[in-house]
Amino acid sequence: MNRPIRVQGDREFIAFTALLTSAIALSIDMLLPAFADLRSSFGMEPTSNLPGLTITCIFVGMAIGMPVYGPLADTYGRIPVLRAGIAMFALGALGSTLAPNLGFLLVSRVLWGIGCAAPRTISQAMIRDKFEGDDMARVMAIVQTIFFAGPVLAPVIGDLLVRGGGSWRLTMLFGLLIAIIIWGWSFRITESLDSANRRDLSFSATKQGLRVVFQNRVTIGYAITLLFSGGAFYSFLSSSELIISEIFQKPTWFVPYFSITMVVMAAVALTGSRVVGRVGARQLGHGALAFQMGVSLLMLALALSTDGVPPVGLWMVLMTAQIAAMVVMMPTMTTMALEPMGAVAGTAASTIGFITMSIGALLGAIIDRQITSTVTPLAVGYALYTALAVAVVLTMVRKTKSGHANPSEANPHE
Repeated sequence: MNRPIRVQGDREFIAFTALLTSAIALSIDMLLPAFADLRSSFGMEPTSNLPGLTITCIFVGMAIGMPVYGPLADTYGRIPVLRAGIAMFALGALGSTLAPNLGFLLVSRVLWGIGCAAPRTISQAMIRDKFEGDDMARVMAIVQTIFFAGPVLAPVIGDLLVRGGGSWRLTMLFGLLIAIIIWGWSFRITESLDSANRRDLSFSATKQGLRVVFQNRVTIGYAITLLFSGGAFYSFLSSSELIISEIFQKPTWFVPYFSITMVVMAAVALTGSRVVGRVGARQLGHGALAFQMGVSLLMLALALSTDGVPPVGLWMVLMTAQIAAMVVMMPTMTTMALEPMGAVAGTAASTIGFITMSIGALLGAIIDRQITSTVTPLAVGYALYTALAVAVVLTMVRKTKSGHANPSEANPHE
């Protein structure tokens, strides 16, 4: 299906799915500029990296929720399951707002992450329901472009809330407001999964759906690629405030840098949405991975040659380049992973999300815990994980003589 995107018919759908993904970014990034106040509130040391666990817990929760929402959405439809997830989202946000100690906050953030898994999984399945091929890649890129309004605004909103209200808790309360908006808007959105394509919810049906996913080399290959490429990115999210404020001693630079980086990411995503139709999702995604590998090697060389404290400006440019590569890889490789899945797109999206979030968050946490006084652990992590991603593409997502991807089964129903 290579139809043009209908401006009138698809505009609200695209905006809604963009808000679903932006809600995740807002849930994560609004708290980043409030880490200092969080440390003070719970009696931590100024250089403590424990606040980074609030980011890790979101990803842990998402990893827990994703295997659940996919099969449910394939059975009961996208919208009803989305609303159930948003209710969990709201509960986690409320618990985080009222948390009396760090432990309660972390548990609430896990619940929040379980809620975030619904928009993360279901938005991709909804797009897969309505679009195919390069059209799907284009819509995902458009959604991602709008999505970056979240990370751009989140640290600014978080900083304003902390400065104006004097507490990190206001950033958590804002998450509750987002949940209410999504809940209300969902009643305007038409269900995207036809009743004829719904699957029975049973262990055997779920097992069959998972078998289809795991037997497809392209789907799993791209999922593992995104897992490794995203691992260091999760560490960047958790450690960026500490690196800029403590290692580089530039605490006032964090919010402007983060916002500028997200603007660059939005511009890259918009460009990608325009280019993917001419270049193709596969070529664009693989090119971005090659670019990421090159930047990773530059970062490693720079960190090792400066005892782990490189010039701050140059390091920020390289980090921005890294994240820009991820912006291109995420929609293109997700498209390639979901393209063969058909009626099990919800199960596939949840499986891919589980793989990338659970193991990716763990890999990111491993790096994050090593960052104390230098950026060398982050540079080593990026180089290692990106090299593994390249190895996966070369071995699992290879080309046949005809030039097409060589999955074990191109048809998920075989």
